[in-house]
Amino acid sequence: MKKVGVIFGGMSNEAEVSVMSARNVLAQLDRAKYEPIAIYWQRDGRFVRVPDADHLGVITPLAIEEITKIVDVVFPVTHGKFGEDGVLQGTLEAIKIPYCGCHVLSSAICMDKAIFKALMAGANIPQTSYVVLDYTLHSDEQIADTIARAKRELALPWFVKPANSGSSVGVTRVQAPDKLATAIKVARSHDTKVLIEQGVMDAMEIEVAVLGNRDLIVSTPGQIAPSREFYDYEDKYVVGASTTRIPAPLDATVLARVRTLAEQAYHLADCRGFARVDFFVRNDEVLLSEINTLPGFTDISMYPKLMEAAGISYRDLLTRIIELAF
Repeated sequence: MKKVGVIFGGMSNEAEVSVMSARNVLAQLDRAKYEPIAIYWQRDGRFVRVPDADHLGVITPLAIEEITKIVDVVFPVTHGKFGEDGVLQGTLEAIKIPYCGCHVLSSAICMDKAIFKALMAGANIPQTSYVVLDYTLHSDEQIADTIARAKRELALPWFVKPANSGSSVGVTRVQAPDKLATAIKVARSHDTKVLIEQGVMDAMEIEVAVLGNRDLIVSTPGQIAPSREFYDYEDKYVVGASTTRIPAPLDATVLARVRTLAEQAYHLADCRGFARVDFFVRNDEVLLSEINTLPGFTDISMYPKLMEAAGISYRDLLTRIIELAF
């Protein structure tokens, strides 16, 4: 019986979502095959062993190298910086322990929206129009020029977002140019690199679940219908009033196009194990949004729902993900 270390929590502003995902993963692991080991990554950076995701105060401290002595494989259920951007993955590789999901390179590429978009653009994958503000590399004059270009070339509304963040944290929908500065300030509080992205009016938000390394299972697309002006953190995890449709109401040609682009983007970003690929679809126009290399496993998360619609139960899905780590 393999011991599966479920690492969750972390130092990002998405740690609470991680705990919700871990609660389900720990409960659904097949006990006939696996012994779950709950490992909580505290906000101060320390790893501790806990009984489960509901008792985070009952801890046994763990040095990182001790993880190799108590688990055979790690299932990361971490979101955001440090957990989803290749940092945790690199740490696990350094101590030579197998882990589920995307490796260092693909995790880093998909976490940084600016790098990801540049890679996809090089392969002519259709995307929304955007500009990048890099407050580390660009001068004040370059930043001002880029903002001016965004105002000239990008149609409203704009979505202003940190390049390295997830769960829509730090994202603002901007309806008027005089609101842009405030939105940039919000995004900069999460990252030094900011994207201004042109919104796609009247588009459906479409998500596709992908499973595998070389030979892939690509789910039928599903639709997210937000209850607010866009699918933000509150709608995802607090209010939870958004609705989903699986399969999405797409005609056969568009559906096939979405699935083909999902597979192309997954391989292009060198993804492994599993990921969720997100799109905007308007009529017959399909635009890639992003790849989430560690999608949520909460009660309302789309990834396990899409795989369930493909005939793969939550428990079987976890088993397949673990097997792909070896």
